[in-house]
Amino acid sequence: MPNASDSSGADFVDSQVTFLYASQTGNAESISYSMYEEAAKRGFNAKWHVLDDHEKFGFNEVQTAVFVVSTTGDGDPPDNSARFWRILRKATRGKSMAYSHLRYAILGLGDTNYSNFCNTAQRLDKQLLEAGATAFYPKGLADDGTGLEEVVESWIEGLWPALARVAQCAPCEAAEAGVSSEADAEAAVSLEVEVSGSSEAAAPADLGAEASGSPEAGALSAGLAGLALDSNTSTSNSSGAHQPLVLDFRAMESLKAITGTPRVPSAVCEMAPVDGSAEKNTPPLAKDLACPPWYAALTEDSWDDASLAPFLATLQSTTQLTSSEALKRTLLVELSLSGADHVHGSWQAGDSFNIYAPNDEGLVRALLERLSVSADEGRRPVALRKRDAGIELPTHLARFASAPASLFDILLWACDVCAAPRKQTLRALADHCTEIVDRDRLLFLSSRQGGAVFDELRRQAPTTLDLLQAFPSCRPPAERLLELLPPLAPRSYSICNAPTAAADKWRFAFNVVEYCIQVEGPDASTLELPRRGVCTPWLERLPCAQRILVAKRRNVSEFRMPAGPDQRPVIMVGPGTGVAPFIGFLEQRAQQLATAAATGVSPEAAPLMWLFFGCRSRLHDFLFSTQLEQWQAEGVLSRLSTCFSRDSLSGPKYVQHAMAQHEDELMHLLLAQNALLYVCGDAKGMGKDVNDALADMLCRYSVKHPEYFDVLADVDTKQLSKVQALQVLMRWSTERRYLRDLWA
Repeated sequence: MPNASDSSGADFVDSQVTFLYASQTGNAESISYSMYEEAAKRGFNAKWHVLDDHEKFGFNEVQTAVFVVSTTGDGDPPDNSARFWRILRKATRGKSMAYSHLRYAILGLGDTNYSNFCNTAQRLDKQLLEAGATAFYPKGLADDGTGLEEVVESWIEGLWPALARVAQCAPCEAAEAGVSSEADAEAAVSLEVEVSGSSEAAAPADLGAEASGSPEAGALSAGLAGLALDSNTSTSNSSGAHQPLVLDFRAMESLKAITGTPRVPSAVCEMAPVDGSAEKNTPPLAKDLACPPWYAALTEDSWDDASLAPFLATLQSTTQLTSSEALKRTLLVELSLSGADHVHGSWQAGDSFNIYAPNDEGLVRALLERLSVSADEGRRPVALRKRDAGIELPTHLARFASAPASLFDILLWACDVCAAPRKQTLRALADHCTEIVDRDRLLFLSSRQGGAVFDELRRQAPTTLDLLQAFPSCRPPAERLLELLPPLAPRSYSICNAPTAAADKWRFAFNVVEYCIQVEGPDASTLELPRRGVCTPWLERLPCAQRILVAKRRNVSEFRMPAGPDQRPVIMVGPGTGVAPFIGFLEQRAQQLATAAATGVSPEAAPLMWLFFGCRSRLHDFLFSTQLEQWQAEGVLSRLSTCFSRDSLSGPKYVQHAMAQHEDELMHLLLAQNALLYVCGDAKGMGKDVNDALADMLCRYSVKHPEYFDVLADVDTKQLSKVQALQVLMRWSTERRYLRDLWA
């Protein structure tokens, strides 16, 4: 096998390039697919796979690979790469040159609001290099906190000439247009669209839809404009299916041309009706099923760990935990796992699970109407086919090539119609506008020049319907829209009970996601745009006895109580619904104490359990208050430290403030007794603040107790620096002493 011994790869040019992804929410998958599809169009012999299909495509034989990987939780790899990491560790263990034949490039997606930024990409790069592989192109790390496009676009732009030096590139469309395959082919697809002057400024030749002129097309209606279908849309629409957008396009007034737009994704999918027998042979779902019509295929897929296979669970009860005056509604739902034998005995307190939830039905019906698809047409089965035999369908659409489904069900269960808009999607939609004003505004939003307006568009969190209504002449074919939308990812929730109490039930708590985004209207007034989550409003509406599709998640971070006779103290930090897994921890401890008491062991011999909980109001949203206080009285919970941000002017406001009040005790437990520290909740706010507060506590404690920090102490200040303190926390995380279950 050829050895790629230098970064240029000049000694070997591969005949194939493999694009690989690991994705939790669908972002990495969509970006990887877009790159794979563009590579094929550029003339590369390209393949595309999820990392967990490593056996299917023979990863150990791959010689040129482009990875796109995201990071989930507290630096964990996505679920669909867990098997890959195991074989990577096995292949590299004791074999320093196991992948000396591999040349690779890595694009990592992450969020700097998390402490382990792009940890999956960093870890993959490190392990491949240690195994003798060679990076043929510098690693890219994109930050979702500031906008993935800032890094992704330029990284992809530079990938093509680097890839052409290590992989064969056959003549392609770009070459026929006079562009070298080794050069940046962007010149073949970039636009120079006149946005001022007469409407005779012709649309570029590669536009898929002819833009018709109008009296005001040349002037482009610059200025602050509400991009609703009409001024009465949001009030006249009884279903509330869409809301207007308010965007300021005055920056377009000074432009001579729109440049720096992304390449238009090629159309890869076509939709074909199926004969009437398919419709007759497709039995309707039972009335108690609230899951994808193809759920049986999902449950029958092969899993290396059978306990992770999706299954049907029955909704037994829904209880509101907050008062009617609380700012947020928090619900506790109980699921019965009756019949799910493969799960029994495989889960523990601290585990989490996925729920397969649909988009809002009213939104999907309105979207189909906007696409000029009648209700009857939307319910008829269709099959999706590849336009190009050499380009695979996106993963979430591939099943419909062999198993037809209705367009309604595909949009309801398979495509995320509420996903944040991507520039490539906007660029593609521009080609389906018949009015120049709509087309040029979409081009502007997708360009580098329109970055600020694009950021504001994303802040307003539009649905796909909102976008189409905002640009009335944009009418993409239904199959085009399907391939542009990312997959609808399952939603994850922490289990808040222990199997010791009820092995055949899962309980979980969540806030119903409903909020408003404030924007400035055309008359300088403040408008509030209502937004809703996908899963939680659906769960709230579900009646009892409905069966839903769920699947246990792999607990990669081992966010669990210690096994066996571990006597280390346990410190738990969980404000709001972040307390959920700790309810399971305490149920488990209560059962352990009951068992110990039956054998004559005193409860005082049990290790300390200390919970820090916070919420807005003790009266309105102190979750599980009765149970927590009872456990404290019984000695199950050793200490309970609370804070209520809206109640007290003098007490601690947030959990990090409550922790700071007990700084010396906490540091003693962590440093002298090797306590275990668990944190659960919001990553961007609480998770980051608690991490910073812990680092500050370590710095201050190092002055009082330098004996713990002799190795790391700064020789000048005689105390730990903030950077050193953060390194201590990172080490504790690696040692599984500091465990975090965080979400965005």
